[in-house]
Amino acid sequence: MDKEYNKLFRQYFIPVKSFIKKLVKSDDDAEDLAQDVFTQLWTKPDIWQNNTEIDRYIYRMAKYQALTFLRDHARKYDRGLVDADLSQIEAIKSDISTVDPILHDEARLLLDMALEKMPPKRRQIFTLSRFDGLSHKEIAEKLGLSVRTIESHIYAALATLKELFPR
Repeated sequence: MDKEYNKLFRQYFIPVKSFIKKLVKSDDDAEDLAQDVFTQLWTKPDIWQNNTEIDRYIYRMAKYQALTFLRDHARKYDRGLVDADLSQIEAIKSDISTVDPILHDEARLLLDMALEKMPPKRRQIFTLSRFDGLSHKEIAEKLGLSVRTIESHIYAALATLKELFPR
C-alpha cells in the first residue's frame, strides 16, 4: 500500500500543486492545499488503490480544496458587497471571471439557481437593485411598492444568497 501511494504522490503532487496554484494564485497556499488533497487520499485507500481513473478524482479533489479555500478567503476579506455600489460589484465580478472561467461559471450557476428559487417579486426586486443598478426608491416607484418593502425583499434575497455563499 505504501509503495502504491508513494508512486501516486510522486506522479501527481507537482501537477496538482500547479493546478491549484492557477486557482489560488499563491505558491504557499497551493502547497498546503495539495498536501491536504494527498493527506485525504491517504485515508481512503479503497479509492486510489487499483483505480484507473484516479487522476480525475485527484483533480476534482484539488478543485474543491481550492474552491473551499477561495470561499473561506473571500469570507475573511469580505469587502461589504451588500452596500457596495454597482461599479464596485462589476469590478469584482470582472476580477472573479478572469481568475478562472470554471469558478466563474460554477458561481454564476449557483447564483442563477438561487435566484430561480426565490419568489418572483423578490427575484425581480433583487435583479433591479443589483444587476440594473436601480435605487430602492426607483424600484419602489417602478413597482408601486413602499421603499421599506423593497428593502425587506432585498434583505431576504441577500440572506438566501449568504447561505449559499457564506462569508
